[in-house]
Amino acid sequence: MKIAIGAARGLTYLHEDCHPRIIHRDIKSANILLDDAFEAKVADFGLAKLTNDSLTHISTRVMGTFGYMAPEYAQSGKLTDRSDVFSFGVVLLELITGRKPVDASQPLGEESLVEWARLLLVDALETDDFREVADPALECRFSKTEMRRMVEAAAACVRHSAAKRPRMVQVWRSLDVDECSSDLTNGVKLGQSMAYDSGRYSVDIELFRRMAFANDLSTAELGVLDEDDQHSSKAGSSSRRHK
Repeated sequence: MKIAIGAARGLTYLHEDCHPRIIHRDIKSANILLDDAFEAKVADFGLAKLTNDSLTHISTRVMGTFGYMAPEYAQSGKLTDRSDVFSFGVVLLELITGRKPVDASQPLGEESLVEWARLLLVDALETDDFREVADPALECRFSKTEMRRMVEAAAACVRHSAAKRPRMVQVWRSLDVDECSSDLTNGVKLGQSMAYDSGRYSVDIELFRRMAFANDLSTAELGVLDEDDQHSSKAGSSSRRHK
């Protein structure tokens, strides 16, 4: 829980308190570092983008780590702070379940941690029984109150509809204090997302799964370059020609 709260606090700072605001674009467990006191620090800003309140989204080249990318960003290259929220939800699922974001050794249809966990999260919250979703290595030794908060936050973060995901400040507060889960609902009933299309998402998951495993890639790069990336690409090409 301490790691989850620290990482959520760091992302909240990037999204809410930095001017211009920062979208990390590559939130994953490997980019959350721990100091000697196990305080979490968000690291590696190599893919980060600056934005401001006047923009609804940033259209950019799709870059990030397979298994963590938000579906709308992977499909269209439209980046928002809710893309980071989805990625953080995957990190929470890793902490909760002990599973990898994508695991080719799992049965067909269960390779994606997000898709495997969706119904389990709903069932756990409805029954108040978290044994099926919790990391077996914990051997059921966990605080039910803390586990419920983490499961509620993860379920809200990985909603298919970006508009229905909470802001990071909401996620941080829900983890850090014992608040009612309604802070994370955004008008969505438990287990539902108004724009969720499981068929479409399954197709997307299969597409990215083939890309990742066929090419042995951990990072997907799709779509077109935005203006900043075009300048960077041209500069790199020019540099290589002069060598």
